[in-house]
Amino acid sequence: MDNDKNIFFLSADFGAQALDELRKRFPNNFLHCGISEQAMLDIAAGLALDGNKVFVYAMAPFISLRSIEQAKCGAGLMNLPISLISVGIGLGYADAGPTHYSTEDFACSRAIVGSSIYTPADVLSTQLIAKEMLKNNKFSYIRLDRDALPEISPAMTQSDFTKGFKVYGEINNKKIAFISHGRMLHKCLELYNNEPNKFICVDIFRSKPFPYDLPKKIASCKGIVVVDEQSPSGNLSSCIFEGFSHQNLFPKIISKSLPERYFFENGGRDYLLNKFGLSNDDIIAATKKII
Repeated sequence: MDNDKNIFFLSADFGAQALDELRKRFPNNFLHCGISEQAMLDIAAGLALDGNKVFVYAMAPFISLRSIEQAKCGAGLMNLPISLISVGIGLGYADAGPTHYSTEDFACSRAIVGSSIYTPADVLSTQLIAKEMLKNNKFSYIRLDRDALPEISPAMTQSDFTKGFKVYGEINNKKIAFISHGRMLHKCLELYNNEPNKFICVDIFRSKPFPYDLPKKIASCKGIVVVDEQSPSGNLSSCIFEGFSHQNLFPKIISKSLPERYFFENGGRDYLLNKFGLSNDDIIAATKKII
């Protein structure tokens, strides 16, 4: 934005302190649209049609479900250079209750034709995605966690980013592969690091377009456990099943996701994850179903 006045940043979040510096540095290119996400996406479409690249920032449940028609009819149908930045995916707003949980945003955004979907797991991968969005002239949906996530080592390279996934560990037919992204990837990495002779871990930070090099890369594994902080229908497991079947590969795949229900409980994210089947013990139990 320092060198390109045709980049605009739109926000619906009054309380996002992370945006304060952006507001100060680029007052003419930062638009505060208020809590009106549908109108904000229409404004973004108008700016994009006028030759601008537009970034749109809001809380995950509202930029995805509330604004899905605007995302489809604006960014999707017209294939506009709009990047939606969705904050607080999954149970990220665990202190706010079911209206603020975002357990369907992956399925909704994935259904929009032509969309690209990214779910970074640390700062470096987020930076690489941001640089890609500055070059990209298509509709993208970036899914951010509410919290800052720890850096992952070894760090992602440009080659990894181009592929759309990164594999941690040595692949062989005696190991089970964890596939995940975002916050849940850190759970999988912890389990992999505890028992690297049993597991590998795959960060699929770009789930759409699907990275079709992935199925053949890990096809020799004993089985796959997909871990995702979303509802079952249309989640990351669905994406993995489709991607592998497209390559005529049908490995043993176990899905570990949230149950098919709405959550009226709150009390902290770890508490909710443990209660609803996404604790470390639950994930390990899923691996034992692969014989």
